[in-house]
Amino acid sequence: MADGHGPDTAPKRGPNQPTSPNAISSAERGVQLDANDVNVVGRKSRDRTLVNLLDQASSEELTRVTVKFAGTKRNYYVFLPQDFDAEKFYWPLVTVHGGGGNGKSHFLANGIRQEINRQGLEAIVISPSFTNKDFQASRFPHLGEGAFLDVVLKDVRSKYQLREKILITGYSRGGQFCHRFALRSPKLVAAAAPCAAGTWTTPDGHLWMEGVGEVTNPQAYLSETSDLSKVPERLHGMFIPRVAAVAGLKAEPGSKSVPFLVMCGTLDTRYDIAKAFANNLKGSGYQVQTHWPRTPHGERSKPEYRLEFEKYPREVVRFFQSVVTQKK
Repeated sequence: MADGHGPDTAPKRGPNQPTSPNAISSAERGVQLDANDVNVVGRKSRDRTLVNLLDQASSEELTRVTVKFAGTKRNYYVFLPQDFDAEKFYWPLVTVHGGGGNGKSHFLANGIRQEINRQGLEAIVISPSFTNKDFQASRFPHLGEGAFLDVVLKDVRSKYQLREKILITGYSRGGQFCHRFALRSPKLVAAAAPCAAGTWTTPDGHLWMEGVGEVTNPQAYLSETSDLSKVPERLHGMFIPRVAAVAGLKAEPGSKSVPFLVMCGTLDTRYDIAKAFANNLKGSGYQVQTHWPRTPHGERSKPEYRLEFEKYPREVVRFFQSVVTQKK
């Protein structure tokens, strides 16, 4: 059982008010958004400062929780909606960060924490910090982080009243985990919104890779390392036996019951493979929505992209809201 958590019943407390030493409060941060905060030299510096401050402010009232997984202490973060009611059941909304990130402050999670209140989605946002020591484990749920997510969800359920199925989203490497988890564990997922993934596994077990295109036999392709010149360097780590064994796993029966929202920026080098994945889902009989903001993969501090990046959390929550409304 996870360690250091208190009672097994949902705590009765006000919305987003920390009750433990692990809580992260605005007072501790000293975050204030006023004219002085962005009074810096140069437009680029001012824009980047504002984005960073908004990221801090949107994660002011997170609660950090530590659990034990595979003999190691690991963290996840919980954000409660405004007007939280311990007697109500909420949707568990899982956000998965990209490579090198964490559950505390990635932009998609920060935006979603704001959007659930703006749009009235009755959800508790759960943001695990996945390993940055083994990127393949956060690409492919079967390689370890799927089991960590199971531990996290079990722990959250011991404290709050949650609905049976989860809503799951992620950006970049988080999008890779998100869509594979949904296709392989459909009994656990109510809806999935993967964004800007660098690789995709289709329901029929084909692999779409940035800079490569469609791979019809992932196991054979990832087992051959003689020529990696056409493969982006950040994907070279996939060419190992344990990834080759899972990269082409087909969708489980029942996965067509999971509706998908697929998003990617039109200026992103991953745009074409995101469209290919969405088209494959549609052709295979899945319920699919798409949204294509005008964004590159990063550079969200630039003024010309900031409003477009805000579409990711807004559209994800809108999509989840439409799904849960139909399930009422």
